Amino acid sequence: MTVSSSLTALTPTGTIQTIQQDVIDALQGRSDITSVQVANYVAKTVTELTESMPFEELRTTGPNFQLTVGLPIYPLALFMNGGDDYTYNESFAIYVDFPQNSVVSAIDYKTPKAIEMMTAPATQGLPSRWTRYGPNIHLGPVPNQAYTVFMRYQVRHPFSTPAAITDPLYITSSWFDIVAYGAAMRIAVIKRWTDQVKVLHDILYGDPEFAATQGKFGRPGLLSARLMQVERDQKFNTRQLMPIIPRYNAR
Repeated sequence: MTVSSSLTALTPTGTIQTIQQDVIDALQGRSDITSVQVANYVAKTVTELTESMPFEELRTTGPNFQLTVGLPIYPLALFMNGGDDYTYNESFAIYVDFPQNSVVSAIDYKTPKAIEMMTAPATQGLPSRWTRYGPNIHLGPVPNQAYTVFMRYQVRHPFSTPAAITDPLYITSSWFDIVAYGAAMRIAVIKRWTDQVKVLHDILYGDPEFAATQGKFGRPGLLSARLMQVERDQKFNTRQLMPIIPRYNAR
């Protein structure tokens, strides 16, 4: 398995084999569950989770990269550590005081359509917007100085091809039970075990009443009840609110 430079600096929280027995237990101890199946469906479950949820074990910061004056388009790989791929961007920042590089400001995301008018050669200034289009990053306005930028992002979770039972896991260990139930549900589907699919689905997502009432009634599933680390950090710390008062025009 090829591991990116970001992940070599991180400590695995376990391997697929760590939760193999939990997957089998969720399928009532069936003896026809192979390690190949467990590895395959654990990898699919982890990939799905880490593409949509933040995990501290996968979050990293890319290298400082110096922009070229007059060039608004760059390969994505230049903003990431060697060998990395990312599931989503956490933040994109720029040192605004070239060449001292002591003051940082955020570069906000815009859609390719919204940023198009800012990438023309005549539209130069401090880049304040970015977008991804295919394998490239587009910045606008076009850099008028050799500004330095960096990106914070979540690395795509690596697995062997095909996934192996010894592949390391880089997710919070408290999520192992969710991964085990998710992998077991996928295996139950291929075994055409409809009753067990429903049981495992309700464990993960909540019972039908919970889904039908949008969480007002019924029993919640593990996914809705579990808090991410970032949610726990926000919950026990203060937030700053900025009230916005619209102007009133009497008619």
